[in-house]
Amino acid sequence: MQQSWQKSLLYHLGAVILFVSLALVFCSPVLEGRQLFQSDMMHVKGMEKEAVDYYKTTGNAPLWSNNMFGGMPTYVIYTGPTTNRVYWLNRISTLFLPNPADMLFVMMLGMYILLSVMDFKYWIRILGAVAYGFATFSIVSMEVGHITKVLSMAWLAPVLAGIILTYRGKLLTGGALTALAAALLVYNNHVQIAYYGLIMVAFLVLGTFLAAWREHRLPAFFKASLVLLFAGIIAVLPAMDNLLIMKEYTRYTMRGSQSELTLGNKKSGQQTSGLDVGYAFQWSYGPRETFTLLLPELAGGASSRQLPSGSHTYAALVKAGIPPEKATTWATQKSWPLYWAAQPNTAGPVYVGAIICFLFVLALLIVQHWYKWWLLGVTILAVILSWGANLPAVNNFIFYHLPLYNKFRSPTMILAIPQITFVFLACWALQTLLTTAGRKIFLLEQLKKAFAVTAGLIIALAFLGAAVYTFSSPNDMFYAGSYQRIFGSREAADSIMHALRKDRSALLIKDGIRALALVSLAFGLCWLLLKDKIKATVCVIALAVLSLADLYQVDKIYMSNDDFVAASLIDNYNAPTPADKQILQDKSLYYRVLNTTVSPFLDANTSYYHKSIGGQSPAKLWIYQDLIEHQLSRNNQAVFNMLNTKYFIVTDTVQKTPVARLNPDALGNAWFVKGIRWAPDANAEMRALDHFNPADTAVMDQRFKQQLGSFIPARDSAACIILTHYDIHQLTYTSQNAADGFAVFSDIYYPAGWKAFIDGKETAIIRVNYALRGLKIPAGKHEITFIFHPDTYFLGQKISLATSWILMVLVLAGFVAGAIWRK
Repeated sequence: MQQSWQKSLLYHLGAVILFVSLALVFCSPVLEGRQLFQSDMMHVKGMEKEAVDYYKTTGNAPLWSNNMFGGMPTYVIYTGPTTNRVYWLNRISTLFLPNPADMLFVMMLGMYILLSVMDFKYWIRILGAVAYGFATFSIVSMEVGHITKVLSMAWLAPVLAGIILTYRGKLLTGGALTALAAALLVYNNHVQIAYYGLIMVAFLVLGTFLAAWREHRLPAFFKASLVLLFAGIIAVLPAMDNLLIMKEYTRYTMRGSQSELTLGNKKSGQQTSGLDVGYAFQWSYGPRETFTLLLPELAGGASSRQLPSGSHTYAALVKAGIPPEKATTWATQKSWPLYWAAQPNTAGPVYVGAIICFLFVLALLIVQHWYKWWLLGVTILAVILSWGANLPAVNNFIFYHLPLYNKFRSPTMILAIPQITFVFLACWALQTLLTTAGRKIFLLEQLKKAFAVTAGLIIALAFLGAAVYTFSSPNDMFYAGSYQRIFGSREAADSIMHALRKDRSALLIKDGIRALALVSLAFGLCWLLLKDKIKATVCVIALAVLSLADLYQVDKIYMSNDDFVAASLIDNYNAPTPADKQILQDKSLYYRVLNTTVSPFLDANTSYYHKSIGGQSPAKLWIYQDLIEHQLSRNNQAVFNMLNTKYFIVTDTVQKTPVARLNPDALGNAWFVKGIRWAPDANAEMRALDHFNPADTAVMDQRFKQQLGSFIPARDSAACIILTHYDIHQLTYTSQNAADGFAVFSDIYYPAGWKAFIDGKETAIIRVNYALRGLKIPAGKHEITFIFHPDTYFLGQKISLATSWILMVLVLAGFVAGAIWRK
């Protein structure tokens, strides 16, 4: 027993060393000190800048930031260190490897744990782990900087492993593994992947229940289920620091609440408490595009990528008069729209490997265990849900009726499920080939069928499809217009677009040849295995090497060594422009900036230096999103003024460079108004902003009238309010007015945490001008203070600190007790 335990430990250690080596080889530029340029993380640097600086300066958790969308909570941006001690486990699990090698390692480790629990042969576990880690969806997600998504995907596999182990009767070890993996998954805070994980768990639990009912083992099922329920609760509690505050915050955001407005038929179809269905389904996979699981070039790969060598587009560029040297430079830039399917854009395909697809089909034919059916069922559901807007009859119904589903966007993300199920069943197919004695004739027949199905799909999609598809993208008209402006000729633009379509076709045909060769090799190896021509270990290692080579080659298209840059380039990515430097000379405590040289409401870089009117976040406050749609996007100057937009960054008409323009009409941090205009509802309140003078009038919804009663504001010529202290959690003003007045503050209204005090006495904050704060201020001289102190956040911190320690103790006890029990 001792020798067996030591041998297993050595095997596991060998797997870890292999995974670390593969991760570092794939990400080898990190060994030279270079860093992966992740576009989303560059945006994050701007989003979190004020919050990070605040934490570094004060040591306190930054809970609010004014550098995006006029001000918003930082809960989805950066709040500093957590009291959740699962943080330590998360860091240890990556072995402190550099980004993105750490993510790639954990992906492989997670699948290895699942396949080990299934007791698959050692090299099958290695094959599955490598295939899961190097699946292109993982690599593309790492490349753009979707870190929490990748790490959540990594821990989803061990969660399934823990559940399977528990239902097999290993209650202590299984419960401990479930709690640990689930805690790590929840800690990484990608709610959408966690939700998809719950869908997988539901299929597994339902399948287990039906099997237990059929086999008269319901008492054991319910006993194990209670253990899993306890493990789940223990796993979730340490994340209460995040879950409680996010539950509170979501009520006010696009993801959790409903806009009060019904102007302009704002909503698509039915009303929901989450996202609009049109917005949520914007990134939907197409039915044909689903087969990128088998053929990564089926839809052209990515919206911006290099041209293949010897491309038709290169020839078209030369024909258009571009010198060959310059044409070569252009062709090697990641800017060519080779993607031609229905999504607005994409960074890459969802590809699991041709060999994995072949083995997945084989598994459906030869695996006898009932697990095959829940894995197939959840795969089919995931594929259907990924189609989103491309199958509205089904997906709209699910969107409106499946609990919480309407909180999420980008249906393509659910293809994280097939990435697990394809690899899982592919490995099971190999395990069946290696362990099923006396059925070789049957296995050979099914092997031939699997090859026929997979090869037939490749031929139909790649070769026959190339003769049928138009290879035209819904965005091609836009691209043609861009090329016409660049080359000054419609003929040249049409020639380039025609060449691009030929390149898309050529890529698919080449991909079909490659996939057919890989599937043929896999078939040949399995056939030789069943004919006893090669040993099992040789067969599996050869398949693993082929699968890795396949995925590695495709992955490098989307994360090449050129994507790793010097650390100094990333550090200086947000270097200030002359316009930034000009604005930063203004040492006023607090004002806002609108950058019109970019798409302001999809830009976080401006937030790096300024308190921006714009920003980038899928979890904006609804009131601000409404303000964007109905006022800011229509350039309502009065609304910009009330938001204290002191500077506009514009393009100089002569130099064509960004310059700062002072807005003399910005209203400042706060001001007294002459009167109040009451609106019967939110629609009327928003419409009132179309034509009003915010310096004189405050627009208010009728529902706030009871807080003011019969009060009529007065403003004398000397009345003033001055901001004397700025802190992201506290704003202090002094006011002077001869009579009772009403003041408007150019800060965003958010009731869950902001409190106002006049001379130390709390007073009610009233929403004015649809999105701002207002106060009734008595006559005389006063000190006014706004303080942000969300009680929910501090309660969550206490719960997380206590329960994360409890989790670690119970998990350790579970593993130790399980090991002792087995002895």
